[in-house]
Amino acid sequence: MAKTKDEDSPALSERQIENLRKKLRERLSREEVELSWRLEALDRIFTASMVDEQIFHQFWVKPLLSTGLSLETVLALIVDCYFQPN
Repeated sequence: MAKTKDEDSPALSERQIENLRKKLRERLSREEVELSWRLEALDRIFTASMVDEQIFHQFWVKPLLSTGLSLETVLALIVDCYFQPN
């Protein structure tokens, strides 16, 4: 008789489950901070470059999107490049 998935994997203890929950909460918190940081960075880029958002999208975002990247990846790349040391 074949074993089910539940029978193959041992049950986690309460301590292990709580540890996993803590790690998940920490990860979610980091991701929220990172997203907020990227939005703030984009705002700084717009302000510093004095470029209209539509023009920015046309010349920076749209070409990268056309390569198949997701919007999230495109924005992350732009922000990372902006803060690279000269």
